[in-house]
Amino acid sequence: MIDTVRLNIKAGDGGNGCVSFLREKFRPKGGPNGGDGGNGGNAYVVGDGSLNTLLHLKYNSTMYVDRGGHGKGKGQRGGNGEDTYIKVPLGTVVWRMLKGGEKEFLTDVTDDTPRMVAQGGAGGWGNAHYVSPTNQEPMLSQRGERGEYVVLFLELKLLADVGLLARPNAGKSTLISRCSAAKPRIADYPFTTVEPVLGVVSTRGQDFVMMEVPGLLEGAHEGVGLGDQFLRHAERARLYVHVLDGLSEDPVADFHMINRELQEFNPALAHKPQVIAVNKMDVTEVQERREELAVSLKEAAAESPVLPNGSDTPVFFISAVSGEGVEPMLGQVIEIMERVSQAEAEAEAAKDDEPMAEGAPTRPDRRRTTAEPISFYKDRGVYVIKSEQLERLSALADTRDYRVLLQLWREMTRLGIARRLEDAGIEPGDTIRIGRAEMEWF
Repeated sequence: MIDTVRLNIKAGDGGNGCVSFLREKFRPKGGPNGGDGGNGGNAYVVGDGSLNTLLHLKYNSTMYVDRGGHGKGKGQRGGNGEDTYIKVPLGTVVWRMLKGGEKEFLTDVTDDTPRMVAQGGAGGWGNAHYVSPTNQEPMLSQRGERGEYVVLFLELKLLADVGLLARPNAGKSTLISRCSAAKPRIADYPFTTVEPVLGVVSTRGQDFVMMEVPGLLEGAHEGVGLGDQFLRHAERARLYVHVLDGLSEDPVADFHMINRELQEFNPALAHKPQVIAVNKMDVTEVQERREELAVSLKEAAAESPVLPNGSDTPVFFISAVSGEGVEPMLGQVIEIMERVSQAEAEAEAAKDDEPMAEGAPTRPDRRRTTAEPISFYKDRGVYVIKSEQLERLSALADTRDYRVLLQLWREMTRLGIARRLEDAGIEPGDTIRIGRAEMEWF
């Protein structure tokens, strides 16, 4: 099962603006009419309930989104690039990889609402935007803004209402096959199940999703027996059915060990409600130990520092093979789920009633015009100007044309960089560099 994947995504660049002038029979000098470039396409992740693995992305990990079309004459705007929608299973957590290997949380995909992960660049302006009373023949247009490049880490945590937890070979696979239509591999050796198994359980007129988590060993939270990968999927469950092997030498010790692993991996897991199910009641030895085990497990649950229901934790004795005791256990699971759902609804209502904090973080709009910092430095006699706005203008400009140089100088004057260069001692004939374009100062 592929449950983690790394994606490289390049959002679409914006289309370039156009330099064009109206030329008609009776209007030989009709003025500038260069159209704007189209916006680049965005990249979205969207939940798809028909998927349960990230395998389809494993070998398609680099994606390029469509760029925007270039502007044309007669005021024709370029078309917007088509957005890309990346389908992922419900329960996928999306992280953005930062420099240094750190991860930034982006979103948790729990429904089919598209979530933007990379924004396309804005289209560049055509020369019609630069006409003014003092500039009737604008020769400048903007290069399209570059789309975002992101590296994402996707981590699938399966969505389920109930999780089955146990040591290896305790009978989880037999139990989930008894309760649902799931057909896991069943054998009498440990680690028969090597990946989570989902099944839909129908009881008392209600349906819920049950997930079998592969068997856990001591040290699972540190990766022993791939336990850390298995426990990640258990995070989504609302409650756990803790299956104990009735033939184990010490079922109480097994109970404590699993809870310790939950606590070490993620304390939130250990604080979820549990139902204890002692399996293999069809064996005479287990039947003879029933009363003793019931008392011991009740005491163990009461002593547990993490179980929310403590001594009230229900203990059932079941046989996954014959089905004995399974229906009463599922009925108790339904009751606990109803209480959990009610508590979640109350918590959500209380959250909605809270006033939204001022200055709550929102995704920045890259197409919003903001004052950008402009800087420059001197490199071997050349004044290098760092300004995205000026770089987008100079990228498409013919710097051999005196009119273009004059209009670039006007833009630098408007932005205040011309005065700063003069204060730094620039003189006519000195070379300035904006992006890849070099020109003489005059």
